[in-house]
Amino acid sequence: MTTRAVLVVHPEAERRGRLRALLDGYDVLEASNRQEAVEFLTKSAPALVLTHPDIFPRLLKDLERYTPRSIRAVLCPRDNAQAHHSLVDVAAAGHMFFTLEDDPTPALRRAVQELLELRESERREPHGVLEASFVADGTTFRARVLDVATGGLGLRLDSSVRIERLTPGTALEGLQVLRGETLVLRAGHATVRMVRPLRANEGHGFHLGVSLERPMEHSRASAAPLLNDAVRIRGLLRRAVRAGVGFGLRTHEGNRLVDFTRAEVLPEESRLLLRDQSQPGELFHPGDVVRLCLDFGGVCHVGTTAVLAAEAHQVEVALPRALSLHHRRNSLRFRSTAERPFAVSFHSPLTGESVVRPLLDLHTGGFAFPFDAGREAFPPGLLLDEVTLQLPDGRRSRCRAQVQDTGQLTVTEEGASMSRPRRCGLRILELEPEARTAILDAFIQARCPDARDASELPFSEVWDLFRAADVRFPDYPFHEPSTTPEVLSDAHQRLGNGIHGLSKAIVYQRDDRLYGHISGLRIYSKTWLSQHLVVRPGYHRHESISQELVALAADYAESLEDVEYLRALWRCRNRWTSRIYGAIASRLERPGLSCLHAFTPCRLPVDAALPEPRADLRVRPAEVSDLRWLEQHLRETQDVVRLRSSDLVEGEMLMGTLGGRYSDAGLRRSRRIALVEGREGPRGFVLMEDSTPGLFWAEWYNSFSLVMVEPDVQEADAVRRALVTHAVADSARRGRSTAECLATDADLPALESLGFHNLGKVMEFTAHRRLVRDWNAYLLAVFERLAVHGRGGGRADDKDIAA
Repeated sequence: MTTRAVLVVHPEAERRGRLRALLDGYDVLEASNRQEAVEFLTKSAPALVLTHPDIFPRLLKDLERYTPRSIRAVLCPRDNAQAHHSLVDVAAAGHMFFTLEDDPTPALRRAVQELLELRESERREPHGVLEASFVADGTTFRARVLDVATGGLGLRLDSSVRIERLTPGTALEGLQVLRGETLVLRAGHATVRMVRPLRANEGHGFHLGVSLERPMEHSRASAAPLLNDAVRIRGLLRRAVRAGVGFGLRTHEGNRLVDFTRAEVLPEESRLLLRDQSQPGELFHPGDVVRLCLDFGGVCHVGTTAVLAAEAHQVEVALPRALSLHHRRNSLRFRSTAERPFAVSFHSPLTGESVVRPLLDLHTGGFAFPFDAGREAFPPGLLLDEVTLQLPDGRRSRCRAQVQDTGQLTVTEEGASMSRPRRCGLRILELEPEARTAILDAFIQARCPDARDASELPFSEVWDLFRAADVRFPDYPFHEPSTTPEVLSDAHQRLGNGIHGLSKAIVYQRDDRLYGHISGLRIYSKTWLSQHLVVRPGYHRHESISQELVALAADYAESLEDVEYLRALWRCRNRWTSRIYGAIASRLERPGLSCLHAFTPCRLPVDAALPEPRADLRVRPAEVSDLRWLEQHLRETQDVVRLRSSDLVEGEMLMGTLGGRYSDAGLRRSRRIALVEGREGPRGFVLMEDSTPGLFWAEWYNSFSLVMVEPDVQEADAVRRALVTHAVADSARRGRSTAECLATDADLPALESLGFHNLGKVMEFTAHRRLVRDWNAYLLAVFERLAVHGRGGGRADDKDIAA
């Protein structure tokens, strides 16, 4: 691509001449119609295509075919209503382009310069000696770096290099830049932009211009799901307006320009009215093609539309004809504010300059800060090994990051003093636990101002909330109002803040009164359990406290990169919860990604008299070969999602990985396995799990479960009794006062005959992390329907709940 080539397609020769004069310094190509434009496009790819609005729709297919990376702009008078409506149709169909005023003035030249800013970014001479290496056409090349810019590099090649292998457009594989032995930049995607002989005063050899783009491994691999049903789009927008969701207008590069706190749908006029913009002033004009963005139900919805009218504090846009749905990292991204200030400081590895900047936005996977493209260079792939992250409480934390992309930034307070303000987005490579916890806590506050870290509160306040809601746990009964279980308080202090990545507790507090609580627990090595959800008695459905807490807990778990599965539990006797969560679980049934399992907790005091098992049914600890046999049996008989999410796979049967993490925190989590062996192999197994008391208040993970190899044979109950006797004795050795079995329906008769108390069936739903967005969307829809009824309204029926 010729970075300074501009193709002007306009039917009027006089207008083309004026544009050529205006764009002096650029390589301007002229075409009067589509046919002439195609002749140019087949020979070279211009950086920018300026077209007349009548020609643009017919030229789109040719642009997609011959030069998909060229920037597209339409010269359209703002008073031409017919052209505006035509462009709205093109924009609503999802085509990306810019609109410019069809008047050759200095303002138009500045607009073109802004569009081409990345293609002609400021060149800086590097600090010290930088060497680049790459592979092209199977040959390895080495070169010295002459200059660096946000959009690329300038390299010096020896005259002996076979330059014919490096024609413009050639992809450079594995491009790296090093200072001595230190890696400075690793390019994800690099191509040759231009090549020329060095001038006489520059020495001998060649100057190779290289264009850099964001690393390929992090770009979108497949198209986002598209919502193009007009009725569903209008319904979604009305739901978002009713829920008070904020809207945003963005440039085509995806950078947020303006946030709006209020909106109104005008269905008769097919318009959306956006009010209370965060940046006052006329930033938009009728005819501007923009991207409408809203985060709703945990999904980012983006649609291309056009501005129809604009005032100081409100903008009217056309309803988009299509919305793309993105489940991306910026679903958890939040802005750094005066109440939650974050900043970074580092030394540029290219120029050696000290950089100190406030952050624009951040999440646990990355952050963004403003920079001046007129004098600074941050090319994609640049590695920042020594970054200091300043947290809101004044602490400083070290991290490593890599530049992902850059984009335009509206002149705000952060970039008011910059000549060419831009936004630099980085991916975090290493982050200390304290910083991760601070970012997640700030995200929780940004998402829900009434939510906060529960570890900041005395556990007695949390326990009083459960006492008020009369939520009881067999091991931790309510006694005097002033007493709280010491075991639960200790676990709350150890893990409540989430710094270990093992647990996190969140409360909902308003006017210094506690209204809700939820926590999460890493119950298996890659599984996060949502637990201990409670809302203070009273009518709170219209406030959706429980929905907000569940959504926050799910988002928190999703931010933990090593969590693969999320799990939820509910008792079948709780009809309201069972109907809601059961309906959602049925909607999310995905073989290989989700699993719905039922079990029944049954309890027995460890000092209860049990009959002696038969002498020929000896129970012994499982050996390595037995664990392999058990794994193969489970793979043939049980759901693979439940096996993977419960550490019932090779190498994790005894939960060594998870146990090590709990041991580092001064806690314990393990599993022991024993079996009854027959003449032809194992007849049954008992899986005995052990946890530090207080991690899960119902203590279902201080229990055992049975795996019967031959569950229907005549002597199955005798095998069960032998395994149960062994498990009860194990519970007694661990200091438990009761033994608990998570029983299947086939186990219940044998357990009840031994005196076990049936506590009622429990449903266990496990879902892969990629289903979290859908879970939150369904849950939000349910609570929206419940809120419509209001206090004293009609009762929500099954159809409403299932929706």
